[in-house]
Amino acid sequence: MTPSSSRIAVILGSLSALGPLAIDMYLPALPVIAADLHVDEGMMQFSLMAFFAGLMLGQLFYGPVSDRTGRKPMIYVGLALFAGASLGCAFASSASQLAAWRFGQGLGGSIGMVIGLAVVRDLYPGRAAARLIALMMIVLGVAPILAPLIGTFITSLLPWRALFVILALFGAASAALVAIALPE
Repeated sequence: MTPSSSRIAVILGSLSALGPLAIDMYLPALPVIAADLHVDEGMMQFSLMAFFAGLMLGQLFYGPVSDRTGRKPMIYVGLALFAGASLGCAFASSASQLAAWRFGQGLGGSIGMVIGLAVVRDLYPGRAAARLIALMMIVLGVAPILAPLIGTFITSLLPWRALFVILALFGAASAALVAIALPE
């Protein structure tokens, strides 16, 4: 029996939003983070590159490994890495530590892009799959638009480290959604 596509769309949408949220939520805070860590903004931009490197590398192995081990175990691994690295970013005391944690965050955050499409392929045929992929693409299109606004709002109220705590909580909430409602 094929699960409800709207339920699956919410789960896969949250997974696919990990990357864009982690990229774009912290961009408005770059000057504040640079000042707090006593580095120039160029060094802070290195943390963005580190995230992209992790995002790229994660996509290379999650798919093949999940073909052997199952989708959900790999989703849990990716989300645990994302949430843990997000907390690492929140407690980073230097720009190099932040960049290293951002690499881990990207590595974990890439799980949503790879596994999401594989789950759609596993669960739905033809038109139903196309419809669900279209919904995922909408999330991928909207997340980068809303993320800087969310980041600006958060940093206007809280210290920049709260951004990463919120991302860790988002990763944990995504893991809970997967555990509760995503079939293997």
